[in-house]
Amino acid sequence: MAYHQLTDGTPLYYIDQGAGRPLVLLSALMFSADYFWQKNLPELADHVRVIAPDLRGHGLSGKPNHGYTIRQLAEDLHELLEYLDLKDAVLLGYSLGGFVALRYLADYPAARTGHLVLMEMTPRLPSVQGWEHPTFGDFPQEAAEAYGAALRNDRSIYNDFFQAAFLEPPPGNVLLEMTAQTWLTPTDVAADLIDEMVKQDWRSEITGITVSTTLFYCYPNNRILPTPVGQWMAERIPEASLVLFDGSSHVPFWEEPEKFNQALLAAVGAGITS
Repeated sequence: MAYHQLTDGTPLYYIDQGAGRPLVLLSALMFSADYFWQKNLPELADHVRVIAPDLRGHGLSGKPNHGYTIRQLAEDLHELLEYLDLKDAVLLGYSLGGFVALRYLADYPAARTGHLVLMEMTPRLPSVQGWEHPTFGDFPQEAAEAYGAALRNDRSIYNDFFQAAFLEPPPGNVLLEMTAQTWLTPTDVAADLIDEMVKQDWRSEITGITVSTTLFYCYPNNRILPTPVGQWMAERIPEASLVLFDGSSHVPFWEEPEKFNQALLAAVGAGITS
């Protein structure tokens, strides 16, 4: 566990455990690395080197009053990977982290990534004519564009989204712990990044992904992305492989940790053999 000071002076917190091929875990909006990867880090670090940063404005990282764009988060990632001098890394992007991973690969195509894992992200959040895989299965453009402002006005609206991420509700004390972790991300930061995510549309660009790719999606019991968007992505990303988690809603690393850990180690090339 350490910090790296970014070019603009922001301290970026990250976990660095284990040895072997580097595996970089990019978390979802308002998630912190220490807490939300707790069911995965010990097992993964027994086989590979795991680097799990808290994104700018999240967890134990600095929270400046600027820089909450997908492009800046990708630049932060680039700075960290350069500082650590990682080579042939496996980059996992989860939800918001998926957008960051795609932006990073677009801006630094010949950089330090040897394999991509996209988990539980849709290339376009809002609904639009002809698009069958928006968030919630139906997320009108007007509602999507208004969500950030609504969150600024009343942060409690996030509770419904957060609880829908779980197929089985966590015990009350665990849910309180999780909620406390999400509060490490200031409301304005979360709202700014929601506004950013709503603007994203990677439906065309994903066909140009040039690194080998594994897709992790929860289906058919997903309450956040209820349509088969993972299958849609697998048909369009060259030579992508798809792993489905049917016992999770949006957090397979928490609800199906053993299956998640083994599938991720297989993607890294360090799979567990029985």
